[in-house]
Amino acid sequence: MHFLTVFTLALCGALTVARGCDVPLAHYKTMHCQPVGSRPDGCPERYDCPSITAHDSSKCYFNGKTYDIDQPVPDAEVSQFCSAICYCRSANPIAKFRCVHVDCAEFFKRFDYDNCVRQYSPQGCCSTGTVCGEERKKLATCELESEIYREGQRMHFKGNQCRTCICTAGFNATAIEQDPNCVETVCGFELFEEKQVYGGGIPVYKPDRCCPWEWRMPKQTDTVVKGTGSKPATDPKLQCKYGSLTLDVGDSLDIQQGAEGQKLSCSCQVPPLMHCMLN
Repeated sequence: MHFLTVFTLALCGALTVARGCDVPLAHYKTMHCQPVGSRPDGCPERYDCPSITAHDSSKCYFNGKTYDIDQPVPDAEVSQFCSAICYCRSANPIAKFRCVHVDCAEFFKRFDYDNCVRQYSPQGCCSTGTVCGEERKKLATCELESEIYREGQRMHFKGNQCRTCICTAGFNATAIEQDPNCVETVCGFELFEEKQVYGGGIPVYKPDRCCPWEWRMPKQTDTVVKGTGSKPATDPKLQCKYGSLTLDVGDSLDIQQGAEGQKLSCSCQVPPLMHCMLN
């Protein structure tokens, strides 16, 4: 798992696009796929994802935008991933981004958590400063879900892993949708895992993470397990394609589990992509 992708866990918004939908959808949101239709459970029937269905391997894709070879990505859009000077470069079989990794000074120093706080900007990687001692006590405080934070600290939601806020004076926990210091994620997988994302992979989620933990590629040993009551879709756009397999909504994969003791379950819930959960 790439560190820069893991870093985005601190900058996540909601996993769902509608109340009641409990399917992880951060990958669709990051790729700016468009929801189509609606179901009684609050989920869309499917997503329209041109970067997948009409992918051009001679171009790069990130955050809903298409980049030509040698075209740079604005630093402001990748700074949250501890990256800079990203540009699209030709590669085989899929064009990919090349970026410079940013090492923050705090990565290499011990930190006095009892007496100091690091302060951050909403979409930054490195801290903007450190406040300690008596000056720390003068900082404004924020309360979020029974946790107390000081001005400049990142605040995380227990039940909404995909949104984070920066504590500021006057923070109102009931108005986070309008707060410019509260942001939703842009996952970094398009920057660092283009072969998996656009080479037929599907996202693998962990229960406590917003962004996909990794992307799983098809294996010859994978087989389809029909879901209870699932019926073949009359519209192929309402099916999930995975390697040589076609799955209807509710179908899952029978896969060989790894030896690490973690169970992986993969199913077709909201086409066109399946998703997996790592428990």
